[in-house]
Amino acid sequence: MSYVHSWPTEVRARALAGALVRRIRPRHPGWPAVLGPELDQGRRLRLRPPRVEDAEEWARVVRADQALLEPWWPSSEQSWAERSDVARWQERAWSASRTARKGYLVPMVIEVDGRFGGEMVLDRVDRAHGTAELGAWVASDFHGTSVARRSLRLMVRHAFAEVGLRRIVAPVGIGNRAAKLVLARNGFRKEGVLREHMHVGGKLLDHELWALLPEDADWL
Repeated sequence: MSYVHSWPTEVRARALAGALVRRIRPRHPGWPAVLGPELDQGRRLRLRPPRVEDAEEWARVVRADQALLEPWWPSSEQSWAERSDVARWQERAWSASRTARKGYLVPMVIEVDGRFGGEMVLDRVDRAHGTAELGAWVASDFHGTSVARRSLRLMVRHAFAEVGLRRIVAPVGIGNRAAKLVLARNGFRKEGVLREHMHVGGKLLDHELWALLPEDADWL
């Protein structure tokens, strides 16, 4: 008799606990996820969520690549050393995870043979309209390889399939030739120019708007 009465109470308790977990850490289509690994010219490539323990390697790479990254990153009054401090990554990793759990962001670290190789992010995810904005950078150690192309394709396939998007946009600062080449070679189309779109590298800069629909990419 006592078992019959206790069973509904136990079920209610589990249901409440499950609801609390879902509220604190809800799951969304496409997040969290690990994409890959893929073999790329002998390298093992994958995309995975950022970790707090990535901080030291991220800081090392960002500081080494300052000349390549700073012209295209949002302007700041802080020094590059301050902006690339270990604590900055830790703050970003926690913030990205919270936003991702709410369904507005898909942040990924590019990992090559276990090393930190850059970042690839779907930002401003609008699930109602099926759109998002792509942002990415690849460490200079992997420039001239297919890491950027492979990483882009992993993310795009994931975005159109699991995340459920129908359109991806990518604003690119005027003069960022390397980024435009990667996009163009993978089906993105230039749709126009966003005048004075963003303050980057210490100046207000026009950005070209590139976009991709599933039918644009013959490799999907």
